[in-house]
Formats: sequence, structure tokens, C-alpha cells
Amino acid sequence: MVAFGFGIVLPILPFYVTSLGAKPFELGLLTATFALVSFLVSPVLGKWSDTVGRKKILLFGTAGFVLSYLIFAVSDSLWMTFLARAVEGAAAGAIFPSCVSLISDLTSEKQRGAAMGLFGMTFSLGFIFGPAFGGLASGISVQAAFLLSAALACANFAAVYFRLEEPKEKTESRDLPQKEITLLQHLSSPLLFLFLSAFMITFMIGGIDATLALYTAEKLGFGSTEVGLIFTFIGLLIMIMQFVGGALINRFGELAMIRVGLVLSGLGFFLLQFATDWSGLLAPLAIFVAGNATVFPSVSSLITKKVTARRGAVLGLAGSFNSLGQVIGPLFAGFLYGIHHSYAFLGNAVVIWGYAVLFSLVAVPALMKPKVPLPGGKAKSG
Repeated sequence: MVAFGFGIVLPILPFYVTSLGAKPFELGLLTATFALVSFLVSPVLGKWSDTVGRKKILLFGTAGFVLSYLIFAVSDSLWMTFLARAVEGAAAGAIFPSCVSLISDLTSEKQRGAAMGLFGMTFSLGFIFGPAFGGLASGISVQAAFLLSAALACANFAAVYFRLEEPKEKTESRDLPQKEITLLQHLSSPLLFLFLSAFMITFMIGGIDATLALYTAEKLGFGSTEVGLIFTFIGLLIMIMQFVGGALINRFGELAMIRVGLVLSGLGFFLLQFATDWSGLLAPLAIFVAGNATVFPSVSSLITKKVTARRGAVLGLAGSFNSLGQVIGPLFAGFLYGIHHSYAFLGNAVVIWGYAVLFSLVAVPALMKPKVPLPGGKAKSG
């Protein structure tokens, strides 16, 4: 429900805020606001959920989404959209950690992998159908689309309130905050390159989110309906890559797939600046999504192989790098787009290809070693 509601807003927001006088950099800043607030409040709300319960934090998050969409619906100035985006980021910072903790508390270790996979699948489905629905709803009015999102968030709140029972917390979930204290020591190990790769994933996505709607409106004359269809297309490709990505990783290995994924992502960005019609747009997007969706599972898989102790907490640190990418990516792309639209895509391509070279020359030799040092001088088999 959260992904669906968020997807509804995605194709509308760029047109809405530009009508209020926002420049490309300000649109990037608005996109980054969501990730920054989520990044800041998520650890705090995660710790509160240990004391007050997951359900209460989850209710706080779903109520926050209702409030954010209502603020969007009545916004008549740019500062109100930033307020709405900040509230939305805080709500997401409450919902996603609570959901992951609840899945951990409600499943056994054998069930957890399948449950997490289903969790990711439902988010993908929301991202597929939400933008298409938002594009159609905006044909009525922008306010109608935001009010519809608020109604769905209300339904989500009611479902959590009446249907969810607070489970008994497991010891392993309760110990996670204490396990994260020394994790910054990982930044001196080869794992840093995996965290940087996690950063690059959302850095690229943030660049697309901040510029694609503006670019297609300027060059192709698209409106919110067409942009909604584009993001639906992206969601479908992500879903397809979830099915084929695992087989590719098993055959060629994570390191190879990360390198290939980075090259493809950069190529997709580079080709976007030449798009003049639907085919010229969808082909580069397909290349970009194929690359990005290849890097993500490869990074997660390699982290779990390189670290056998405190695996969940280390993945949480990778999640922090993801959030940082969501902040910097939109700002970087929005700034370059404000200079010239082609600079946003060319600049991202150069950054991605530059990191691909760095990863190949420095990270790959380090990560191919049989052991990765962990905090305290110990080492685990790779």
C-alpha cells in the first residue's frame, strides 16, 4: 500500500512543483528531502519500536503518509511541498524498519528468506501499478490523485490497527542495535567497495527520479499520464530482472555482474540524452534498469557471502549507504540539469563509468581474497 501510494505521486510531483515555481535543482532537493529525513529518523524510530512496540511505530508511519498526501493536496506554495515530502520521509522511516522487524519476529529462519522475497515483490508490484494509476488519476486533477493516495493510506492504517497483533519479539531482533556499534570499522575493509556500490544503486535511481519527468516533458511533450506509463515500464523491467538476476549471478558470479551492471547503467544514462521518441526513450531505460537491477542483488549476495557474522546488521549499514545515494543523486542530477538537460545524463554516465573502473582495478582484487577482515582483527572466509 505504501509503494502503491508512493507510486501514484511519482509521475505527478515534478509537474506539480514546477507549476509552483520550482527549478530543476529544487526538484532534486525535494526528491532528496524524502531520503534525508528517512535516513535521519529511521534509526531513532527503530529503537523506539523496541520499547513501545512495532505496531505503534507502524501506525505512526501509515498515519504520516495520510498527513503528507493531504498537505500535498492543499499545497499552494513550494515550502508546503517540502513539508509534505519531509513528513512522507519520516513516515517511510517508520514503516520499513518496522515491517522488516515484524517479518523477523513472525517467521523462523527457514521462512525468512521467502518472506523477505515476498516483501520485495509486493513493493515492486506497488511501484508497477502506482505510477500508472497516478497518471490516470491526474487526468481528473492533481488534487484528486493526492486525495486518492490519502484514502489508500487510511485503509492501510485501518488494516494495521484492526488486523495486526503485536508479536513476541525475538532475542536476535532485540540485539541488533547493540551489534551495530562497531560497524563503522568495516569502512577500513574491502567491504567499503560493496557499500559504495550500494550507494551507486540509489545514486543512479535518484538521478532518474529527479530529471526524467522534466526531460520527457521538455523534449517529448509528455504529461503525467505518459510519465506514469514510463515508471510502470521501469517497474515491470525490475520485476523481470528479479527472476533472471539470480540465475545470472549463479553462472557468472557477483563481481562480474556488478561490473557489467555498472557499465550498462552508465550506457543507459548516456543514451537517454539522444531520445527523441518512445523507442529512443524506452531502449536506454531498459539498458539502465537491466544494469541497475543486476548490481543490487549482486551486492547483497556478495555481502552475505563475505560476512558470516552480524550479517543483518552489515546489510543495515549498506542500507544507510543506499539512503545517502538517494540524497546525493537527485541533487547532483538536478544541479546539472539546471545548467543543461544533457549534462545530467552525461554527468551521471561519467560518474558511473568512473566508479566501474575504480571497482575493477581496486575492489575486485581485494574482494577476490579468500578472507575479509572484520572488526577486532578477526577474519571470516569469503
